[in-house]
Parts: sequence; structure tokens; C-alpha cells
Amino acid sequence: MSSKKIVDYIIVGGGAAGSALAHRLGENPQNQVLLIQADGPDELGHPMASRLAQVPLGPQFQDWQAPRTLGVRQVGHKSTDGLAGGSTEARRTIRSRRGEADYDTWAAAGVSGWNLARFVEAFTAMEGYAAGATRLHGDDRPPAEAVVPLDATSELWIRTLARQGIASVEELGEDRMQAGYTPQPVPTVVRTSTVRSLAHGYARRRNVRVRLHCTARRILFDGVTASGVEAATPRGTVRFHARREVILCAGAVGNPLLLERSGVGDSEVLTTAGVHLVAANPAVGCNLRQRRGAAITLWPSGVPEHDPELVTPFARLRARVGRALRRPGPPAQVDMSILAVLPSERGASRPDMELLFTPAPVMGATVAFLPQSCTSVGRIHISGPALEDPPRLVPGYLSTAHDKELTVAAFARTREILATEPFASAMTETFPGTDVADPADVLRYVRENGFTEQAVGTCSLGSGGVVDDELRVHGTHRLRVADASVMPTLTTGDTEAASMAVGWIAGDILRNANTRSR
Repeated sequence: MSSKKIVDYIIVGGGAAGSALAHRLGENPQNQVLLIQADGPDELGHPMASRLAQVPLGPQFQDWQAPRTLGVRQVGHKSTDGLAGGSTEARRTIRSRRGEADYDTWAAAGVSGWNLARFVEAFTAMEGYAAGATRLHGDDRPPAEAVVPLDATSELWIRTLARQGIASVEELGEDRMQAGYTPQPVPTVVRTSTVRSLAHGYARRRNVRVRLHCTARRILFDGVTASGVEAATPRGTVRFHARREVILCAGAVGNPLLLERSGVGDSEVLTTAGVHLVAANPAVGCNLRQRRGAAITLWPSGVPEHDPELVTPFARLRARVGRALRRPGPPAQVDMSILAVLPSERGASRPDMELLFTPAPVMGATVAFLPQSCTSVGRIHISGPALEDPPRLVPGYLSTAHDKELTVAAFARTREILATEPFASAMTETFPGTDVADPADVLRYVRENGFTEQAVGTCSLGSGGVVDDELRVHGTHRLRVADASVMPTLTTGDTEAASMAVGWIAGDILRNANTRSR
């Protein structure tokens, strides 16, 4: 067998967690690391896959978007995530580290060692900040972050939020009502992200190899010990073997599907799908937690600084070319603007929703609202043994009275802010329109035209979950999961930073395990 196909560690997935893990493992030149990624170089290091595909669900389910890196085939199901700019793509570079109490809640529930202190240590190690070191950022790891400059529309939004008692801050990070420009990478020759920076760093190391266009089909086992990964490539099937461990970083959708295709999961699910049982782990694919939000589109009616020249076709083309020259990546990657954290009910003490305001040339602006602390739970499982077999998904969002009430309240709060001066005179709502107002219509709008994002939990930590406190998959050996799918619940803030931190922590766990084994 070729030596290129035998390494110490195999990492499946090169997103936020996978990049952080590859960086950590690659720091030791004695570690031979292989990272496999289904997409090409443009997608390596993206915390959320840039190309999205629809999983076939059937008429009873709403849209579900899953990364193409997971081997989910595209079907002709209606996509609504692109509507009004409210998709996860638009949020890919946001790193809001709120929800500090969430991590300690995991520890209190019996997930040993996964507390706030551990995550803060990872955050400060991973990223720098343009203003210097803070409690959540270090000062020696590029790229530093900075806020984006003001524009007229965004300034109006900041002033409007202030009228509502929502003060602007320089750094979003506390679990209280606040607003601020979303953290953005400091421009160099081209724009980048912390995840992409990590990817470029480990990819230059001689002991770390990256195989692109390589989709994991199943984990190879010797009994219940993971020995490698079988993958599909443009040239056919290939097998890679790991002397030490296989680590899955393919996300809350990809990880449970890969585990089940490999024979790890609920015995009844595997039998129905025609897969031989390797290790019983009934929690695989359960505890799917995600947020469901929606966006409101707005058209400028009173902002004098709005550039009328951008209405012409030539100006629009010039703007697109300019953005492309400044930054690589898909056009969905836009200059992010203002994230507001607030309670859905006036006077409440703790925030339970987010507002993401994004100005857009020609289109005016969008305001996406996203309820937090959702309690709905879904599940995802395989329907057959092959990559081409569509998953069986029960999304579960908006299935609890709590989430329905919170969604209606968040929508109403958004409308209240939009009706506040000076923004009310500057913008007019174009979609969904004022006809959508009563609770039933709001819920219908969110179900049919909303977006889901930040899925977690399908390989959750804990004695009753999929992995133990050191991320080892129950019932197996030399197999771990290390990304947002291990999080027992959603964090209040964005999960990109948390997922990257899980990968970073996994690197420390594996380094310590190597030390103990010597």
C-alpha cells in the first residue's frame, strides 16, 4: 500500500473545526496528518460549506440545506435560504461569542470539563483582535479583527436601535442587550478569515496533506476499532488508513450520516437502511437542534446618501467586479454589517433573539431575525447504505409552544424597531409586507420562507450521547467527533467560534493522549 495512504490521523472535513484541529495536530512535525475535503480549494477552511444542496424531504417538510461536502446530492427542492439575504452564507464570517452561561450549563448537566473557562482559553489562543488583547481574543495570531466602516444606512440603523435602548459596543461578547458591527478580518492583499488563515497555515506544512474533491463514504473498522476511511474521488474509490485515529469534523449533518453508513448507530435504523451493525450507539443522529429565522427586505425611501448610480447595469457590474477583486470566494459572501442582541419582549432581562442588518446596493437592506434558546429537537438518519441515498430528516423546528411564541414575539419586535425613527422614514418594507401580522401568518411565513442555520447536537457529548468527554465515539476505539455536532445544546451566540474552539480543544486532547501513550 502507498505510504501516502497511511498516516497517523485522518480528519474528515476542513471547515471551522477541521481547520483548527489540523493546525493543532500539524504543529507537531512527528504527526502525519491527512485532511480530506469533498469540495475544492475555494471551500477549504470555510466554516460553512459555500455550496449548498437540498436534501429531498417530501411535502411535509420545509427546506433543509446541507453542505455538499457531506455527499448529499442536489435535488429540485425549493430553496428559500437565499431569500432576502438571510442565509447562513451571509453569516459565515460572524464570530459572536456570547452565551457564556451555555458552556457552564453543559458542565452542570454532567459533561465533564466542557465549561466556559476551557472555551475562553481556546478563543484567546485562536484569534487576535485589532484593538489589542481582550478577554476573548489574543494579540498574537493573525488575522486581527476590526469593525467595518460606517455607511449612511447602517448609521441610521444604529441611531434607531439607540432609540430602542440598544446601545452599540465595540466588541460583541457579553450576554446582554447590545449592538455592534460584526467582526471582520483586517484586509491584507485579499480578505481572509481566521479559519482560512489556519487552513493556509497547516496546508504549508510538510506533515499535513490535504485531499480535495474527496468525499468520505464510510469509516473502515477492524472489529470496533477505526482503521481508516473509504472515500469517493473523481478517479474512483480510495482507502486511507490511520495508525492512530480518525476524527470526524463534517458537521451536524455529515457526521451522523457517515457514522450510520459505517455501521455505528441505532440498530433498528441500520437494519432498516440495510447496513451491518458495527457498534450500537442509539443517540447518533438524534438531538438535532437548529434555529429558524426569517428576513424582511427593505427599500430606501429617504436616505440621501444612497447612490442612485448603482441602479444602472454598468454600475452594478462594476461593483461586483470590485468586490471580486477585493476578496475571493462566492458572491454570497457580503460585507456584514450590524448584529443586535436583544430580548423579544421589552423590559426582559436576558436577550433571546438576534437581528442582523445588512445594507445592500440596489436592493436597499435586509433585516434578518433569529430567535435564540430554541427548544425544538429533530433527527436525521440514513435511508440506505450509499452516498446517493437521501437522508431521512425530521427538522423539528417550531415544534414546541416555546419556540412558536418566541418566533412570533421576535417578528413583532423586529417590526417595532423598523417602525422607529429615523429608520422608519428612510426604509419601506417590501417583503413579506404588512399583511403578514397575526401569529398564524407569521409562523407560516417563517416555515415557508425562513432559513435554518447553526445545526448542532447530532453527535452530542455526554453519557447518554454519542461521544464521551474526550470526544471518543461510544462503542468504538480510535474514533472521535470534534465539531459543533458534539454540542448538547445551541449556544446563544453564533456557533462558528464555538465549533472552531471544539476543534482546537480536540487537538489538545489528542496531544495529551499521545503524551500519555508514550
